[in-house]
Amino acid sequence: MENTLPRRTVLTAGALAAAATTADAAFPAPAEAAPEPADLVLTGGYVYTVDREDSVHQALAISGGRIVYVGTDRGARRHAGKGTEVVDLGGRMVMPGLHDGHVHEMSGGKGLLDCDLKYAALTVEEFQAIIQEYLDKTADQEPDGWVVAVHWYQQAIRPAGTKLTKADLDALNTKRPIVVQSSDGHTTLVNSRALQLAGITAKTKNPPDGTIERDADGEPTGILQDGASNLVEAEIPRPTTAENLTIARTALAALAAQGVTTFMDAIATEEALRAFTTLAGRGELTARAHFAPLVDVSDTDPVPRLKRLRRKYDGGRIKARPGVSVHNVKLFMDGVLQYPAQTAAVLEPYLVHKHKHWVAGKKVGEQYWAPAKLNAMTLKLAAAGFDPHIHAIGDKAVRVALDAYAALRRAGHRAIRPAIAHAELVDPADVPRFAKLDVTAAMGFHWAKPAPDSVESVKPYLGPKRWRNYEPEGDLWRAGGRVSLGSDWPVDPLDEWTAIKTVITRTAAPDSPFAEQGAMTPHQRLTRAAAIRAATFNGAYQLGQEAHTGSLEAGKLADLIVLDQNVMKVPAERIARTKVLLTLVGGKVVHGGLDLG
Repeated sequence: MENTLPRRTVLTAGALAAAATTADAAFPAPAEAAPEPADLVLTGGYVYTVDREDSVHQALAISGGRIVYVGTDRGARRHAGKGTEVVDLGGRMVMPGLHDGHVHEMSGGKGLLDCDLKYAALTVEEFQAIIQEYLDKTADQEPDGWVVAVHWYQQAIRPAGTKLTKADLDALNTKRPIVVQSSDGHTTLVNSRALQLAGITAKTKNPPDGTIERDADGEPTGILQDGASNLVEAEIPRPTTAENLTIARTALAALAAQGVTTFMDAIATEEALRAFTTLAGRGELTARAHFAPLVDVSDTDPVPRLKRLRRKYDGGRIKARPGVSVHNVKLFMDGVLQYPAQTAAVLEPYLVHKHKHWVAGKKVGEQYWAPAKLNAMTLKLAAAGFDPHIHAIGDKAVRVALDAYAALRRAGHRAIRPAIAHAELVDPADVPRFAKLDVTAAMGFHWAKPAPDSVESVKPYLGPKRWRNYEPEGDLWRAGGRVSLGSDWPVDPLDEWTAIKTVITRTAAPDSPFAEQGAMTPHQRLTRAAAIRAATFNGAYQLGQEAHTGSLEAGKLADLIVLDQNVMKVPAERIARTKVLLTLVGGKVVHGGLDLG
């Protein structure tokens, strides 16, 4: 597998220049025609290529949106003509643009414009105060305007273990329906008005892919898990076409600032496809956009719908100018590991605390697809040319997803690029299967640290043996599996560099109260080279465009970023503070500028 990293070749600028001078003196170069002038030449840098050897060079040249040369300053300057812009990098690091293989950019962009709880650790009173402040600012929307609050870090509500209910929202000074979306994307809290408008009562049955939580009398508590959230969210007015364009532009700007040049929308709606296709047609698309429409467990034959979306929105072959691709499909196998939801499907029950001991309880999570049905669906999708992308968090869900992919491979579908999103808990017996089946694990690196959603709401309920297998990036990588970066924004803030730092160190931020715990499961760390490869080339492979992006090589598209520090050399904790000075997509500036100061 390509993740077995060969020895990295590092050539400093001085060594490269000396080697070039010595070679020129010993072997005079034959006369040859000068290459065609490039559009842009970058010199004097630390060009980290992520090629097969992870080689490092000084300079590169770009023409027509593609890289035409990677090597020494002297070699790059041969590509400079009268119309060429030459930029001295001043030793700064250049690397391929980031590939985010699992993101919800429309929700992320909208969240930047909504009532934002900012992923903060809050008391109930602080939680209420933020929403009330938003209500007061938007009082003109009383009594019927929906309130959507986002980025609720439910596992961090203080004191630990606090469970919110509709009563906490009903206490606010408003008549408006309120929906609070958890940052993990699996739990929604609503007030009584929202339940009323959605028609949810004690008599309402749970949907097949979710749960309406109830009190001792059978009344809804206001907590909706997974697909049950759709019962309320279906009542919220959809953004207009103009609003969707604003949301998409907001998301693109945020992604470009992080250095993301390719992303995959992991639950793509037609509204999102329409918005990004419109931006692409206007030349406003600033990243290569892949979309994975959802296939629900209740779908019997989604292929006609998926083919229609592909015909209507897919932009065809990859070109320098970024476009829209529709060849992925999203499926949900389970929910989340975190207490109290515990909807991720596990092989052994979650533990419960009884009589001063942790013992096996009764909860084993949810499994939304029966194995036979999942196998049949993935085969149908593969036959239609779609790459399945399965959300599987618990070790049982991961196993069932791998079994489906094994059936897919046995059926001869070798070109399909299957992926498992998150893979937070993987049984050791299943770790080698990722490499064997050529399955990419699109993982949320930001979760690989001590935090309320790990050491507090997962660790005690798994026990020490299973805890070793939690967020198993290191195990998968050492076994030859392909790990890619999937931020899952807005489940967590869009902070790719903190995520990359986290998977390398497995530590919390220095100012976090969890920093004193040190590295979480340090045996699961990735090396810097492996983490950078995961965020670049492996993401390109997952999305079927590794021949065009993911590394800086002659002939590939000029999707690259310039950083304010060298992430291969600075202390690992400092990687989180990385700033992207310049983002190029197809050779065009989409963030920052060529004047690097």
